[in-house]
Amino acid sequence: MTAIPGRRRTPLRPTCAQPHACSIDVRLAVLHRTPFFADLDADGIAEVDRRAVSLSWGSGDAVYTEGERSGYLYVIAHGRAKAYRNSEDGRTVVVDLLAPGDFAGGVDSLGTPRYGETVEAIDTLCALRISAEDFRDLLTRFPQVALRVVDHLTGLLEDARTTVTHHATRTVSQRVAGTLLRVADKFGEARSGFGDGRAAGTLLELPLTRSDLAGMTGSTPESVSRVMSRLRREGIIDSGRRWTAVLDRERLAEIAEPR
Repeated sequence: MTAIPGRRRTPLRPTCAQPHACSIDVRLAVLHRTPFFADLDADGIAEVDRRAVSLSWGSGDAVYTEGERSGYLYVIAHGRAKAYRNSEDGRTVVVDLLAPGDFAGGVDSLGTPRYGETVEAIDTLCALRISAEDFRDLLTRFPQVALRVVDHLTGLLEDARTTVTHHATRTVSQRVAGTLLRVADKFGEARSGFGDGRAAGTLLELPLTRSDLAGMTGSTPESVSRVMSRLRREGIIDSGRRWTAVLDRERLAEIAEPR
């Protein structure tokens, strides 16, 4: 791995990828959900599956690290992971949370000669790994995959522009509320009640720290803590160790996108 001068790296356990026997049904279902391959028919998905290697990592293991030479795409099949970067001042900045059907990594075909972030397993993680050579072959054999890649790269550019605009024009409260909504939609579990008198809501059993939210919203942990405390006092959310609950989605949405 190439070191980046002046940048502190968060210590990680050594990458510990182990062969993992995902069932064929799980593999095919996950590949169908992955944006790059969503337009393929059953035969096309089966071809992608034949080129994928199933691997697993334990909680805290690095799938790959920032600055490492790239060479693989990873499709998350089971479990959750977080992608983060280390800033010049030594802070860890979470840039994404990954769930089954998401992909990570990079290859030269996508303009990614080195990984731009570290991806770390939050809990036991299984992913399908596709090599750069196999991915190039898939682009050649399936034009619809190549078109999806173009759409993806265009979307990344638009997302980057939107993020810059939001960080420049929206308050910390708006950014935190919007991020909580997105994470709840992706990872949340609807509950009819929490068994202690609290209303129904969406439970996030995810170790989402104030520092993580700060990185995802372009803010500081102190500012995020103030917003989260206010949201709890107003009954909009609740939180504890390794969990957050969205109790009033409508009010949270009003904060994120005021009318």
